[in-house]
Amino acid sequence: MESLIKDIRYGVRSLLKHPGFTLIAVLTLALGIGANTAIFSLVNAVLLKPLPFPESDRLVMLWEDMSSLSTPHNYSESAPGTYADWKAQQSVFDDMAVLNWKPLNLTGDGEPEKIPSFGVTANFFPLIGIQPALGRNLTPDEDKPGGAKVAILSDALWQRRYGGDRGILGRDIVLNGEKHTVVGVMPAGFQFLVSDVGVWVPAALTKEQLADHDNHYVDVVARMKRGVTIEQSQADLKTITQRIVRDHPDEMEGVTAAVVSLREQLAGNVRRPLMMLLVAAGLVLLIACANVASLQLSRAAGRGKEIAVRAALGASRGRIVRQLLVESILLAGAGGALGLLVALWSFSLLKQLIPGGMRVSTSLKIDLPVLGFAMMISLVTGIIFGLVPALQASKVDLNRALKQGGRTASSAGGNKLRGAFVVAEVALALVLLVGAGLLMQTVFHMRNQYSGFRPEKLLTLRTQLPSYKYGEHPKRVAFYDQVLERVKALPGVVSAGYTTSVPLQWPGGANGFTIEGRDQTGNAPNAIHRQVSLDYFQTMGIDLRRGRYFDEGDRKDSVPVVIVNETLARQYWPHEDALGKRFKLGVPNAPWVTIVGVVVDVREMGMDDPVRAEMYFPYRQITSHFGYAPRDLVIRTTGDPLSLVGVVSREIHAVDPDQPISNIATMGEVLTERTGARRLGMILLTAFAGLALLLASLGIYGVLSFFVAQQTREIGVRLALGAQLRDILVLVLKKGMGLALLGVAVGLIAAFALARLMASLLFGVRATDPITFAAIALILTGVALLACYIPARRATKVDPLVALRYE
Repeated sequence: MESLIKDIRYGVRSLLKHPGFTLIAVLTLALGIGANTAIFSLVNAVLLKPLPFPESDRLVMLWEDMSSLSTPHNYSESAPGTYADWKAQQSVFDDMAVLNWKPLNLTGDGEPEKIPSFGVTANFFPLIGIQPALGRNLTPDEDKPGGAKVAILSDALWQRRYGGDRGILGRDIVLNGEKHTVVGVMPAGFQFLVSDVGVWVPAALTKEQLADHDNHYVDVVARMKRGVTIEQSQADLKTITQRIVRDHPDEMEGVTAAVVSLREQLAGNVRRPLMMLLVAAGLVLLIACANVASLQLSRAAGRGKEIAVRAALGASRGRIVRQLLVESILLAGAGGALGLLVALWSFSLLKQLIPGGMRVSTSLKIDLPVLGFAMMISLVTGIIFGLVPALQASKVDLNRALKQGGRTASSAGGNKLRGAFVVAEVALALVLLVGAGLLMQTVFHMRNQYSGFRPEKLLTLRTQLPSYKYGEHPKRVAFYDQVLERVKALPGVVSAGYTTSVPLQWPGGANGFTIEGRDQTGNAPNAIHRQVSLDYFQTMGIDLRRGRYFDEGDRKDSVPVVIVNETLARQYWPHEDALGKRFKLGVPNAPWVTIVGVVVDVREMGMDDPVRAEMYFPYRQITSHFGYAPRDLVIRTTGDPLSLVGVVSREIHAVDPDQPISNIATMGEVLTERTGARRLGMILLTAFAGLALLLASLGIYGVLSFFVAQQTREIGVRLALGAQLRDILVLVLKKGMGLALLGVAVGLIAAFALARLMASLLFGVRATDPITFAAIALILTGVALLACYIPARRATKVDPLVALRYE
């Protein structure tokens, strides 16, 4: 221990004597360690840390798997009748509960507001193990049809709208026109599935609902019994579902069941991107290690005489290696401490990568696991970049070293190692640059597919009509007509239209239908259902391919019509024109509707989801399907869309003063939000790649600068004997570019192999896109050439007389 303390003291003094080297090394390591610590803290918070529920590993979500029916998502919400059968027949769960998404209008005590809400069964909160922080839970009597109208508020809504007043308990609030008594307030930071839920009310499912297997609109959460695995619960649920399908073949044909752990449900979509970023940060750290190791080798070459004297005085090789390793670990420790500050600084950016279903309940911080990771990675880093230079420097030829006087010794082995480090840095930098290039193209293609909308001029907002007030079709039509008439008359408005949901805002809403004249045994055709106003397509910029748009003649008493997208026309009429064909929706007494137009495909579900069959109906003709009634207003403007929010809101409230307005955004903001995670991932990966490129170029520069300094005498001799400046330039460039080109070749092979792992994250570009690979290779070669040219240029400035007296 005494000798170790002496090594530490000597190491600190030695590093302080060379502040330039120490500062560069510490900053390089801080960036690498900080990047890894930051990404690990995100991975730890999202994927490793237990969810904020007791025994959260036993919580699962139960879904109906409808992949065979080509629905927008493989996993669908469940029918309440299916939930009831699952609960009655299962043997692997302690309990099951239901959540039913039902946004509620909050009125009567301030501005009308649309509150994201869940209807839940009374056992929901006990099942997940969370109780209200204030007040009580729902009771079974309240969770029955006709039961007392009660509500539990979120802490955020309680604080924002009611100022945190504890007297809220027992007070009545008006939700969807009915008084509800507040019986509880949930803890701060509580969320389940959705981040902005403000109210929970009793689901109060009726007997008719609990026998319904045809309508799928409830989420089912369950707690597995202790010792039961996901696989066992999946097998049990599938067996039960097979019996349900046999008993209800018309409603459940082709349906099976899926059990998904709550962790997978919340974080499944971000697992691969987070792993990609963790690997990228690891590559940056490896490049930093290679860079510092190269610096250590160069520094060790200048300490040859010091190390030789130590060996001559009796120091063993192991003792010398330990001393040099202590210095490396001191550097890594300082880099790790500074890296923690880098990680803390990045948290405000990285929190955007937390999935929406975990954003309220998850925070990024330097806790014990993250601190332990930073300490471990600092120690490992110090050993990685310090061991090889230490072993190389400890190989001392005493006679040669002590006879050189003041001249610097450098072995051929050290030169080869420095060259190997440069090759590794260039190769790793190319891998990161290729990944960043592919993600850049992905984000561009995802957003560019909606460029025809001219999204910067589109304002979108939601006016979701409550069924208690607008359950009758004429009332809905009157509201839409009056709002559109008022909004279109506003200065700065080009056109306006209504739709069930603007693209990307609602990943659902599909219906089955029957095609005229076809024997439809087996799975019925299925398509996304949207109800729109006459000018919706023109306002959005959705082009017509064949036929016509809706017009004033398409009224309730006229022939029912529909417009379909190209995918639906191609899928169900592959070898004939879809115009004039008829089908009807799968409800009793549904009329035949005639296809009068075919419009271009628009990705409604997600920016990179496959295009689905879509059908658009004029809202004046659809008296049923209240759930698909228009709710999103789209306005095309001549100027800044957000400048019209105030006047548009006044016109809507002139029609209905109690109608809440929500989801206010430009279409450009919607697109930015939907590409947010990928865009941030692209920015981070690009930053890592840029840092890797900088470190690689500095590595090349450092090796060649050392080479020029090492060969100064030889260069002087060459110049004295008549060598041209061009010859000296070529000599140095050949040395540097040989290493760089070898690194590019190795990097291309590695990138080709690793890019395939990114295929699921890409859109509009192949993982092996040759243009990207070629462009990145040329850019990296150009940067390497610049890094080589500076020391090569300096070599041509050597004065032969000075060089011959060198050292």
